[in-house]
Amino acid sequence: MAVGHRRLTRSVAAALLLLAGMAAPAGPASAVEPSPTFALDLPDTTIPLGVAKKRVHLKLTNLTDETPTEILFYVRPKELDEARAHVIWPQGGGSGECDGDTAGFYCRIGSSSSPELLPAPGGTVDLPLDIHVRGDEPYEGRFHVEAGMAWGGEKVQITASDWVTLRLVDEPEADLSVVAPDVKQSARVDADGRLELSGALHPGGTGAVRYRVVNQGRKAVGGIKATLRLPEGAQFTRPPKECAVGTDQRSAVCTYDKLPLVPVGQDTDPDDGTYSAVEFHHLVTVPAATKAPVTLAGGTVQVEGLTGSADARSAAERAELPANVIAVRAADVDADDNQDGYAVVVAAPADGGDGGDNGDGDDGNGGGSGGGGGGGLPITGPAAGLIAGTGLALVAGGGIMLLLARRRRPVPAGHGDETPAV
Repeated sequence: MAVGHRRLTRSVAAALLLLAGMAAPAGPASAVEPSPTFALDLPDTTIPLGVAKKRVHLKLTNLTDETPTEILFYVRPKELDEARAHVIWPQGGGSGECDGDTAGFYCRIGSSSSPELLPAPGGTVDLPLDIHVRGDEPYEGRFHVEAGMAWGGEKVQITASDWVTLRLVDEPEADLSVVAPDVKQSARVDADGRLELSGALHPGGTGAVRYRVVNQGRKAVGGIKATLRLPEGAQFTRPPKECAVGTDQRSAVCTYDKLPLVPVGQDTDPDDGTYSAVEFHHLVTVPAATKAPVTLAGGTVQVEGLTGSADARSAAERAELPANVIAVRAADVDADDNQDGYAVVVAAPADGGDGGDNGDGDDGNGGGSGGGGGGGLPITGPAAGLIAGTGLALVAGGGIMLLLARRRRPVPAGHGDETPAV
């Protein structure tokens, strides 16, 4: 028998197995650690033949109660034919400090270089990636994405990965995509209707849900329908006339049937009154009674294209649709990127109330940074279930272990070295 090692009693072994079952999150088995600290999401993507480039977004969601100090992610083609497609970070940035080439690259995001890209507790970040394609025949391949986060002085570990399937299809239709960043700052609309952002969003304040819609396909749409859902604890403020708001003031369906979007490749004249991309904003208010700091998670926005019998370019000049024309859903080559999630990050009151002072000049990326103080932001929404479940498992586990300890034979005094290991 090996010195220094003891066999577990049947009771203890059974207890540990019970604890393992209680702590395991519900759902399918995953290759990542049992209690993930963040989630990675990049859905499969479809591109119509004839489109040379499509932008997709890697979404990372922080599942902890602290803001990370570093993010690292890798993109490797592996199963992509480089003669048909390759993935690279965009020239305009937005993905951190990147290095490599079409054969594979990595990007680093740090608190000293790109703090605005570090997601708050319970928050998300959308990192742009560009897919370049060539050829005129249908094709399918895969590329691999890995990511890791670190908090405080920790070293980044790769804790999430996924395969992304790329399909090139012969479908000359529209292809809408939407990206909605987290709501972090106070907002107001000036006399000219322009949105102004300033400082962190505090209880009782007003922020803005923003989302950008882009037509990356080959066919124009005559309008856009957007379905929005706010996180619990936020409400719409002065919604536009195009929106029908639910009685709970948290859901809205907005129909812009005279807002055409042409394909990116056709958007060559900035003065023709049509666009390939538009950005919407909706003011939202957080109640003054909200206990901050807190992240309100679970907001979503989903879009679909509308088309009528008239050409999309002439739709911008119509005051209203003719009586015999109705808006219908337009075909969309890739509906997987028509929805995006976001959170509302509420900072502690500026007067030093619950959670500490975040300051009016804060950019809203705050929350715990691993350096002590008042701790991180509480998380509400889907991420809270995982944390709560783990806590219940630990409490139950403590009770089981205490019961087992009481059932065991006491050790005589003076023989402490014989105490059974649990």
